[in-house]
Amino acid sequence: MVTSAATLSDPFWTRVRAMMRNGDYRRLLSSNALWWQTVFMESVIVGWLVLELTNSPWAVALVGFCRSAPFLVCGFISGPLTDKVGRRRIILSAQLANFLAYLALMLLLWSGRLAMWHMYGLALVLGAAWALDWPARRALLPDLLGRSQTVDAMLMENVAQSTSRIIGPSMAGALIAFFGATGCFAVMVVLSGIALWNLRHLSKQGIPRTSMRPAASPWNMVAEGLRYVGHNQAILAVILITLVMNLLYFPYMNLLSVFARDILNQGPVGLGFLGAASGVGAFLGLYIINRVRQQVSSGWILTVGTFGMSLCLLAFALSERYAFSWGMLLLAGMGQACFGIMQSTIILLAASDEMRSRAMGALVLAIGSDPLGKLQTGFLAETLGVQMAVAGQAAAAALCILVIAVTLPGLRHPIPESSPRPDTPVGAND
Repeated sequence: MVTSAATLSDPFWTRVRAMMRNGDYRRLLSSNALWWQTVFMESVIVGWLVLELTNSPWAVALVGFCRSAPFLVCGFISGPLTDKVGRRRIILSAQLANFLAYLALMLLLWSGRLAMWHMYGLALVLGAAWALDWPARRALLPDLLGRSQTVDAMLMENVAQSTSRIIGPSMAGALIAFFGATGCFAVMVVLSGIALWNLRHLSKQGIPRTSMRPAASPWNMVAEGLRYVGHNQAILAVILITLVMNLLYFPYMNLLSVFARDILNQGPVGLGFLGAASGVGAFLGLYIINRVRQQVSSGWILTVGTFGMSLCLLAFALSERYAFSWGMLLLAGMGQACFGIMQSTIILLAASDEMRSRAMGALVLAIGSDPLGKLQTGFLAETLGVQMAVAGQAAAAALCILVIAVTLPGLRHPIPESSPRPDTPVGAND
């Protein structure tokens, strides 16, 4: 085990090179990049496939509901389960479930036997895997690198995520156009399999489970985690903003195929480029965050980013011009980079090591508002039209973020990127 000599005073890429000397971190980062690639490809292919099968925005929303419904259950159990089983096993098991689900969809399409109930069932499997996998991957970062490099690790994670947000939708749109949905899922199977292979080589030793009382019941651990979140203003504000964004903002992504086809008169290629716009914006957002993070608190970055992306979505929803719509999603992507980095960073830095997994579990529980948001947005899209549904929710999201920022001022206080506790990363170093 080697502690990196890089400090916050070093240039960013010097610190990155120090991080990349950790073999386990390299494996996790490369696997995460492939995982995000399949996630963003899935968001395009599933929405387009369901729309082609049913011609119903409600059906698209219902599949999205099934994809995120497991968050409501897994948010309660993910923290205690991760503490008990270990982060490595959770991540490996979830990645295996992703691989098998994509393989099943590919074979069902190839054989001509795909039915909507398959889509609903496999969406539930993918959602459950994501709800356990994502918080475990992020909670593993301080174990591998130490708390002082958490923000740098989150920046690199979002570089991988933003790259995938550009390449994934664009690739999915092109694959659908030239090879059909079956070809798209075949590529996703390959990428998911490579990610699984990388994860198999994570060190089995040296990655500790979070310390916990052996006699503690899961329900007591859940209650203790919720009490802990309720007494920490910074973490509570992040949880509430996450709830708002998943209830009112992110459901639009499930209806992006409806915007592309019915509002902007685009095919699958146009849909793919539309989905990639936020990824381009996220790269700009990453650059800005890295420039201002030493002068502006994480809470301010989160607040301004989420408020700005809500306003951009409002403008996108009301637009009927493709170029302007693409530009608004690009600007929203800049705000989404702020949200994606600071959402987890604030929790990982503000939470104690013993409560880290349970605080991340509470975050998954907040993300569990997403299925309700998808149903709500799908219902409003059917009754009011997709533009008015998304525009109304974006405006409500912006208002809620302002209220949270004012009523929980602890969010805006700086959170130190170092810890007084020993800061020794663990894991293999090649």
